[in-house]
Amino acid sequence: MLYEVADDGVLILTLNRPERRNMWTVTMEDEFYRALDRASSDDNVRVIVVTGAGNSFCPGLDPDVLDEIRGGARYTTNRRPQTLATTVPKLIIGAINGACAGIGLVQALCFDYRFASLGAKFTTAFAKMGLPAEDASAWMLSRLTGPAHAMDLLISGRVFLAEEALQLGVVQRVCDPDNVLSEAVDYARTIAARVSPTSMAMIKNQVWRDCEHTMEQARVRSHYLLTLAKAQPDFQEGVKSLVERRSPAFEPYRHLNL
Repeated sequence: MLYEVADDGVLILTLNRPERRNMWTVTMEDEFYRALDRASSDDNVRVIVVTGAGNSFCPGLDPDVLDEIRGGARYTTNRRPQTLATTVPKLIIGAINGACAGIGLVQALCFDYRFASLGAKFTTAFAKMGLPAEDASAWMLSRLTGPAHAMDLLISGRVFLAEEALQLGVVQRVCDPDNVLSEAVDYARTIAARVSPTSMAMIKNQVWRDCEHTMEQARVRSHYLLTLAKAQPDFQEGVKSLVERRSPAFEPYRHLNL
């Protein structure tokens, strides 16, 4: 993993195995999650952008690793949840610059917003290897695309391009391949400059978690978060900047019990 933070608060995390098209391995997984842990507590980071080195994002688990698993080897021990990105209190934006399949797609689905390059290829791939939909990917795809489209993508394992991914809601923006990272970073930069880190953490948590509860439970929880937010410095700064007609100067995020 490459970990590069700019002065504007945008962290670019790069999957960095270009000689293997950024195929997933245990080492990559461990480094990726350590990088997310680091970013969560890094005061210099406001927004995270994840991309791949070269012209591929992540076309899935490395076939050499798959072959070892087929032979009876364990992938790893004490594995962390593959949905970890959804729990990071900072916005994670995908800059999907090429092939995105299997566990690479699972990771992308856990991002909060996704840019993709024109012509980028996507596939779930699980059914063609005798596997179920891994790591909540059925849950996420069903909510992004609807159950019938999720069923098609998961059971057929067919390849679909970024343009169709946009229509289905799997990605939110499609860009020229030369611009996918820069456009994702520009979006991240805007968020980092204008948005309260406290609000970002709360809203991200609400979007990911409220769909697991009833509307009434979400309403009650929003009142708890509102009370919590009013006691934070971001609320004072946000109101002052509005009254004084200036850009806000929010402090770095401080962990809250959400």
